[in-house]
Amino acid sequence: MELRHLRYFVAVAEELHFRRAAERLHMSQPPLSQQVRQLEQQVGAQLLARNQHRVELTASGAAFLERAREILAAVEDAALEARRIQRGEVGRLAIGFVGSAMYSVVPELLHAFRERYGDVVLRLHELDTTEQLRQLENGRIDIGFVRPRQPRQGISTLTVLAEPVVVALPDMHPLSAAPRVHVADLVGEPLILLSRAGAPGLRTALAGVTDQLGGEEVIVQEVTEMQTVIGLVAAGVGISIVPESVRALVRRGVTYRRLVEDVPQVELAVAWRTDDESPIQRAFLALVNDARAPAEEERGIGRGPTRK
Repeated sequence: MELRHLRYFVAVAEELHFRRAAERLHMSQPPLSQQVRQLEQQVGAQLLARNQHRVELTASGAAFLERAREILAAVEDAALEARRIQRGEVGRLAIGFVGSAMYSVVPELLHAFRERYGDVVLRLHELDTTEQLRQLENGRIDIGFVRPRQPRQGISTLTVLAEPVVVALPDMHPLSAAPRVHVADLVGEPLILLSRAGAPGLRTALAGVTDQLGGEEVIVQEVTEMQTVIGLVAAGVGISIVPESVRALVRRGVTYRRLVEDVPQVELAVAWRTDDESPIQRAFLALVNDARAPAEEERGIGRGPTRK
């Protein structure tokens, strides 16, 4: 018994007329009659009562019609689900992110993905860059938003945002009221930074500025989360150099100031396993690629993934 037999029978049972059913199926009447007879032989019961004037469902045929419709509907549902899975519209996606990413473009990307792919379950994990790369490699997360430092075998990255750094100052600091702040004004100030182990890319990007400020000797605290950095600044423990998007983290007792000099650009990148070809991942990366700011392209960052 094949699905076409069920479709043929349903058409005849609904039309109760072989010619009209044949027209509906875009076939001639004799083959249709033959296929329905073959179905009855396979089922082992008469499904249709026929005479020269009319076609009627038998009791067996009425029962078989109900089940045939259920089977055809189930097959169509299965096919639809398979197509949606292939398009990346159904399933789960585990996403890691550094804390500072939530003050930039990542919330908008996640919102846009949820709007477009509402049946995909997103699992979000706040992790530092080093831990994200580790979990990408062992398959615990599928996508990461990281501060990249150097290429890693088996991991591909795509820059999402490149932004300058700013200084975060306690409100009580004399420079918090200054309209312009120079790097030289900050030399010797106690410095609070994310740890090198957890944020190697960010620390590498900041190395030129931190060396001007006094290097390792002026670092008074290393922490693992950006919110902690800003909390310690608010407490007057020291100052910090942070990505400009962190200015969105409004905290009483903290003032952000741009630096006069040319400062390093800190990158935020999306990362994934190079050999991961899942449809959901492809759908997410396509959305990220489409949403990248035109300013990134103007700075020479090309579209499309880079394999690393």
